[in-house]
Amino acid sequence: MADFEVLAGIHQGLFLVLLIVMLVPTIMANQLVFRPTKRAFISSARITLCFSWSALFVFAGHLVMTWVLFESFGWLYIKDKLLGFLPFILVPLLCCLLSTFPRLWELTGKGGRESRQSQVDTDYTRILLQEKNVRPVKANSPDLDDTLDAEWRGDASSPELLVPLQATVLGCLIALFLQVFFPAVTLEPSILFLAWGVLLAGVSLLWIQQSWQHQYHSTAENWAKPRRMLRFIRFAAFLLMTALLATIWGNQEMIASRLPDHPSLGGQNQDDHALPDFVFPVKASAHSMPSSGKLRSGDEPTEPKQGNPDRAFSLNAQKTTIRQASGKTLEAWTLNGQYPGPELRMKQGELVEITLLNKDISEGIDIHWHGMQTPASYGRITKGEKSVFRFRAEQAGTYWYHSHQKIPEQVVNGLFGALVIEAADATTTGVPIRDIAMIHHKDEKDEKDEKAGATLNGSDTRKVETVTPGTTVRLRFINAENGPVTYLLQGTPFQVVAIDGTDVNEPNLIANQALQPGAGGRYDIQFTMPNRPVLFAPAANQHDKGLLLSPDGSKDAVPFLNAELSVFDPARYGSPTALPFDLSSHFDREYQLLIDGQYGFYNGKFERVSTVNGDLLPNTRMMLEEGDLIKLTFVNRSFQDQSLYLHGHHMLILSRDGKKVTGSPWWTDTLQIAPGETYEVAFRANNPGVSMEESLPEDETAFGITIPLVYEEHLQKENSSP
Repeated sequence: MADFEVLAGIHQGLFLVLLIVMLVPTIMANQLVFRPTKRAFISSARITLCFSWSALFVFAGHLVMTWVLFESFGWLYIKDKLLGFLPFILVPLLCCLLSTFPRLWELTGKGGRESRQSQVDTDYTRILLQEKNVRPVKANSPDLDDTLDAEWRGDASSPELLVPLQATVLGCLIALFLQVFFPAVTLEPSILFLAWGVLLAGVSLLWIQQSWQHQYHSTAENWAKPRRMLRFIRFAAFLLMTALLATIWGNQEMIASRLPDHPSLGGQNQDDHALPDFVFPVKASAHSMPSSGKLRSGDEPTEPKQGNPDRAFSLNAQKTTIRQASGKTLEAWTLNGQYPGPELRMKQGELVEITLLNKDISEGIDIHWHGMQTPASYGRITKGEKSVFRFRAEQAGTYWYHSHQKIPEQVVNGLFGALVIEAADATTTGVPIRDIAMIHHKDEKDEKDEKAGATLNGSDTRKVETVTPGTTVRLRFINAENGPVTYLLQGTPFQVVAIDGTDVNEPNLIANQALQPGAGGRYDIQFTMPNRPVLFAPAANQHDKGLLLSPDGSKDAVPFLNAELSVFDPARYGSPTALPFDLSSHFDREYQLLIDGQYGFYNGKFERVSTVNGDLLPNTRMMLEEGDLIKLTFVNRSFQDQSLYLHGHHMLILSRDGKKVTGSPWWTDTLQIAPGETYEVAFRANNPGVSMEESLPEDETAFGITIPLVYEEHLQKENSSP
């Protein structure tokens, strides 16, 4: 498939190129009336005509690129371009073809026609005089070095010549503005109608103004070229007026974009942190949820309250200076003094109790069990307070936990850790098993260096572990980064036995494939330890990092990392099995979600943001009813990877880029969508929760888009309750 970022980038860039190319003939055409001589006039008219044709060819190239995008990625990737942006250029250009181009062509031959007409008149006069035996007097042909007369100035200033060019420039400006600020403009008819209104009003004003100019230039007896200072003042006044209007509009948009302190989401769970750019907050199951989302003080636990826990954990959050394996010291926010926090491992079916104490995090903390249908604290736990969580560990698989306040600051600083629920029906084969949870993270942000701060289980150097050959090794890989990360397993074939906590059906043995889980995603990798070293490490030439499994504990023999390996594809892996629903199923509700990148104001700040169908929180709700079968189609038209995390549910991936998933059923709660990719997914709305009083803090949405899934019946209950 063609590179979407290249094609879409060229297509967007052509809007700017076309604007520049159109400005040249428009400015030159407006200056024709001020040419000092007829010869200069004709020369400028010819150059203007050439640039006008060049603009036409650029627009033709724009249409070709639109067709290429359509052929490569489909209708949804060009819909707004073809129906929203390009008509603002096409209509004025057609007027140029019908009106401006013929007049420019006439102007380029104006001097020649006058010379030919003068020669005809001279020959006719000579014949008449010869018949009367009168000696002719030599006549002078029109001098192209003469200054322009009223007729020439009238032709050069006619509205039919200039206004179509000016309208095309205005149309280019409007199309470029919409492309940058309203990429999903066909879903915003009010904006589209307003833009057409601006174009029509602008063309009308230009026509009136040019009609006045035409009347003046073609009739003034004592015509004089306006002084440069006067023209500069007019242009400066136009720029100031435009800047004033833009400032007023920008100020109104900035004010309107500010989020309220507690924007209600109809009781939906808090948005996730920087990991996913797209988060679907949905309540956990009713039996494990508190009845209110307000801050809990003291030791009041969440449901279920009865029974002694099968397993209990204590997490103490505090700021600590730690020393990493490389010797580097780091100011971290730790859990039990560890970076990352301690691994929480339990058995499926166990009643778990977790006590979270905030010792000295003045910003307050919260906690979220990523990928699980378990309760969150729904409120900030302030310094010195604690909260108790109790839940039944019903979902076997690999998960992780992290703070849910002041994101991404708290996660970046270390308030996160691995969470593993071992299957209750795990069979023993007599073969030794080594089960290792590994969590990737960066301990610092460095936009210029992607390798800076990368850690595996908090270690910034390579960790070596001794594993006896023949041992079954299960590596539970967790990506706690805010984007996709690529790792390599070199030295042995392996299986991907689970994705996001869900087992893969009949996983086949693979080798020399890179693993690239999305933000917050998890891969469980399994292999039999060979009698040689096995290296699991980042693909970005970080040979000094990762995990080295050695049969004898030696650090010397390190497998070679090939960073050019193809990426593991879950859509073609494993064996198919029976599905509860597929593409042919009847869906109760279907949503098409167009993901774009645009510039605009969000919470009072002007920045580039990602939008869904042109909207940001709080305008991104999707309503559903319990029991609904929901189908979502994601179309990533932005220039960056977008992560989707579905709270409280697992979704089934049905297709990617129009091709049906052919391997094992791909169940996931975290999906990475690359630029130019289209996914069809489905899930059953079977987890409504009970509380509708929670709200979304401002900082939760600063690094992504939130699309709350709101259960209608529970929203009605909350609205009807006193």
